[in-house]
Amino acid sequence: MTIQTTAIRGDTSPKENLYGVQRVLRALIWFGVFIVLGGLTVVVSLLLSAVSQAIGVVILVVGGFFSLIIPGMVSRTLYVIPEFQRVVILKLGKFVGVRGPGRFWVIPYPPFYESVAMTLDLRVQTRVITAAQTLTSDNVPVGCEAVLFWRVENPETAALEVANYTEAVFQASNSALKDTIGTLELSELLGEREMISNKLKTIIDKAASTFGVDVHSVEITDVHVPDDLIQELSVIAQSRRSAQAKIAEAEAEKQISQKLQEASELLSDRAMEMYRLNVLERIGREEGGQIVVYGLSQADGTLEKTIAAAVAGSRTRTN
Repeated sequence: MTIQTTAIRGDTSPKENLYGVQRVLRALIWFGVFIVLGGLTVVVSLLLSAVSQAIGVVILVVGGFFSLIIPGMVSRTLYVIPEFQRVVILKLGKFVGVRGPGRFWVIPYPPFYESVAMTLDLRVQTRVITAAQTLTSDNVPVGCEAVLFWRVENPETAALEVANYTEAVFQASNSALKDTIGTLELSELLGEREMISNKLKTIIDKAASTFGVDVHSVEITDVHVPDDLIQELSVIAQSRRSAQAKIAEAEAEKQISQKLQEASELLSDRAMEMYRLNVLERIGREEGGQIVVYGLSQADGTLEKTIAAAVAGSRTRTN
């Protein structure tokens, strides 16, 4: 309600200023015509009073009456229309043209017989359209909201071809939104909003053109999904992320094993034994560490016997 009130106030201020100018101009015309007619009435009544006083009084009364009526009739024919408005003019009920912006006259008296059919605003307007509990193509009930940006393109069509072009555009947009949701899956509705907006704009613009309205754009603002479905989608997303993490870890281990295989093919048996001893030496630096020695090489057991004898000798000395 606050937004609507603000919009109304924002539109009222320039209208009041404009109508103020129109009222001033009409008032000036009224006073001008009144002074001219009143002066003529006084002059004529004075001239006729010289002949007959009764005739002079009658002319003064009748002239005074017309001096009050005719200025109002003349001043009401003046219109001042801003740049963003147009006025549809009829003559004896038939369309004769669209006038504005600026100052112009609409004369309903013979021989013109003109009248104002409607005043239209040509500025871009917005309207929120909703589709509540609409089934997608995969049978998921969702609610969707969008904002429609539109403007009157053809004042003649908007005024004469449809009774309420604003309501017509809204109903056509709402129907198009529901029909579009029904042809999409939930994943498309959530992930391809730009494509859906362009599709909606094309559909709504085609329907609105028959009302004299041009659709600038349609923006999807919100998609309401049931809470239980959100939880299910969250579980599915977590499962997918976990699976992707495991796949990435397996790929890394595969690459490491390939590199180790390449290294083992390059190193000789002696080099591999030296590498193992180097690793054991680094591990043995830690206090309280325990080293378990596996077979170093099946080709030559001398080194294994040496290490075993050294370990046995150290234990004997310790005991």
